[in-house]
Amino acid sequence: MRYYVMEEDEFDSPSSEEMIYVFEHERKNTWGEIRSLEDFTAKCLFIELRNHYMYQKDAVEDMDVFELEGKLREELSLQEVTGDEWLQLKEEFSEQIKPFIFPDNIIRCAYAYEPDWNDRFFVAETEEKYFGLYWCTTA
Repeated sequence: MRYYVMEEDEFDSPSSEEMIYVFEHERKNTWGEIRSLEDFTAKCLFIELRNHYMYQKDAVEDMDVFELEGKLREELSLQEVTGDEWLQLKEEFSEQIKPFIFPDNIIRCAYAYEPDWNDRFFVAETEEKYFGLYWCTTA
């Protein structure tokens, strides 16, 4: 799995207060940890969330990586994204995430959780790979 984080200083407007995570995972094998869109989403959420919890010490429940990923997986509630919504997301973010490319020939796509005006996380799968994008702003 590979991912890239774009922070506010990498945008056209450095004061945009935006952040984007782009995730990709090739579907080369069926024996690894990522065997479904749900597995991929849990892994993405873990990567994105670990930055929030890393320095909170006593306020965080003590658990190992596999427990946390399992907990995230159990709490998932993927919400299907329509074809029109996918095209809108693709249009909105394609230029910002280059050299990553929004996949075509989507088998399934979903929001990882209920999107909000300042916080969106969506995932998709094709025959070849999984793709995810997390965008947020504090503006």
